[in-house]
Amino acid sequence: MWLFWLYEGLAFVAVILLVFGYCHFRKIGFWSFIWKYLKWVSLAVLIAWLTVAILCRIDLYNAAHCYFRGESMHANTKYSIFLGECQVETPSGSYVPIERARALPGSSHHDQGDNSDSTSEFYPVN
Repeated sequence: MWLFWLYEGLAFVAVILLVFGYCHFRKIGFWSFIWKYLKWVSLAVLIAWLTVAILCRIDLYNAAHCYFRGESMHANTKYSIFLGECQVETPSGSYVPIERARALPGSSHHDQGDNSDSTSEFYPVN
């Protein structure tokens, strides 16, 4: 989620820098331009934010889905944008993919019984 807010902040800075560049090029005072065209500058910032939200809509949906899935399980979860998966916190404090966690609905590993290969995926042997 922090990455989304970083993009939103960068979009705001980009709009302000574009306005500043325009004012510098046209030899207009920056603050006088802002106050004179406050409605249009605000609209440009809103359009930039909406563009970022639309571009990140899939990750925002997945993050919200992961959050509510964690709430229903009474567990701490987070969505990793880089890995593209919902992760659940283990008792040791590390995060594992929620689909691979044992005994969860929809898990592909909870029906395998006493297979040592599936255990070694979660607890690597050095």
